[in-house]
Amino acid sequence: MAPKKNHYLGAGVDAAKGDALVDWLQADTKPFVSPFNLGKVMDGIGGFAGLFSLNIKNMSKPTLVASTDGIGTKLILGLQSNRIESLGQDLVAMCVNDLYTIGASPLFFLDYYATGGLDADQFKSIIGSIKSSCKLCQMALLGGETAEMPGLYAPKHFDLAGFVVGIVDEDQRLGPHRTKAGDTLIAFKSSGFHSNGFSLIRKWLTDRPRPDLMDKLLTPTKLYNAIPELAQRHRETLHALANITGGGTSGNLPRIIANDLRAEIEFKDLPIDSWIREFITSNGVDERDVEEVFNLGVGMIAVVETQSLTALLQDATELGLDPHVIGKLVAHQGPPEVSFR
Repeated sequence: MAPKKNHYLGAGVDAAKGDALVDWLQADTKPFVSPFNLGKVMDGIGGFAGLFSLNIKNMSKPTLVASTDGIGTKLILGLQSNRIESLGQDLVAMCVNDLYTIGASPLFFLDYYATGGLDADQFKSIIGSIKSSCKLCQMALLGGETAEMPGLYAPKHFDLAGFVVGIVDEDQRLGPHRTKAGDTLIAFKSSGFHSNGFSLIRKWLTDRPRPDLMDKLLTPTKLYNAIPELAQRHRETLHALANITGGGTSGNLPRIIANDLRAEIEFKDLPIDSWIREFITSNGVDERDVEEVFNLGVGMIAVVETQSLTALLQDATELGLDPHVIGKLVAHQGPPEVSFR
């Protein structure tokens, strides 16, 4: 009997390769139990859905927190320069860093990987980066989806999306309801541009190539996985956190401060790396003019009780968050706003 013809393979979709890669991922995945004793994976990668058993006995008002994101056109730069090995960390960081702003602990992560044609090395590089990042953040890679879509994506091209779920006790939730005039603003330094503003970066690189900066430009987004520990140590004095992504400080900080407050920031105190400053100004642009595009060295901004500033700075330094005092909150009338001096 002649072997059955694989019509799907003829259309460009290799289902057998996809199954083999799922088998690889299952074989390399260990059972997960939350280090915070918040739960464990019951049934993970390979099924139609993943199961996670929650342990919420120690929380008075357990609240689930969820976030989703991608890595934007930084992915194109990674593909063009054949540097994709850290894009999985970008994906995890862009999702989990949002979760940390609530004071939440992440539980599990799921990814969506869509490609024009499955490449085993590419898949393992990306998913391997996602797995190692999940491990650093002490959460499970619970599952995901791999979609092969020839015609929608060119061969070797792909896109990524991520989804994270965490938990916080409502009584300990960070946010604008805790902020007040007199609070101090602390920037936690970024690892570079993170995954923001790369459409403009790519335009500049088209006009003026900078092969000397490719490694720096593709440095992965920092995982602020030390924040849950910082929040535990400073439950009363860490009031709010902002993840500085697209829109810069002026676009993101107002989201986590209350009405009738203005954030006054010393622009000169932003922890901008010299190579970032040189890259921006070499394209004939003043740093202040692109503040709404780039994070300018700031990965997170914490709003903290000023009386406890010294202790919090010491702990943030010990935890590798590289803190920098950049300003304060002052009273004003109207919606929250940011001003630079």
